[in-house]
Amino acid sequence: MAFSAMLSKLDLPAENIHRIRAELPSPEAAQGYEDELRRFFSIGEGQAPDFDLVLLGMGPDGHTASLFPGSEAVREKKRLVVAPWVAKLSSFRITLTPPALNGGRQVTFLVAGADKAVALEAVLEGEPDPERFPAQAIQPSRGSLIWLADRPAASRLQALNS
Repeated sequence: MAFSAMLSKLDLPAENIHRIRAELPSPEAAQGYEDELRRFFSIGEGQAPDFDLVLLGMGPDGHTASLFPGSEAVREKKRLVVAPWVAKLSSFRITLTPPALNGGRQVTFLVAGADKAVALEAVLEGEPDPERFPAQAIQPSRGSLIWLADRPAASRLQALNS
């Protein structure tokens, strides 16, 4: 979908496109993508990819990527890509982990819609609880973090309302 909607319209060399092979069994696809990231970025254990940009959204429950509340993927410290079972979706979801996402030089969240207001308030102004609000686990280690939210999503933020 990303290829047909965006990437196919750009003049990109094929070797610059690295897709998750979601047609494979989830654990195999996750390991294959982690191997691809490690190969492409020439990194070993304990190292994160040096992404120029990580662009994320956030769900009404505070999830980001496929890091859902209560998922062991939120607590992952070593792996870059995992495939946890997500009970609310009754499926495995392949996701980059906090160590991978936090390697970005620029990490940007785009959050839109009133249904995200309570979670955005909790993530940005509440007590740290990434188990409940996985978006809080995204704290770039060497880059910057920007939150872009429309007015309905930001409607409960103190900074907007003071």
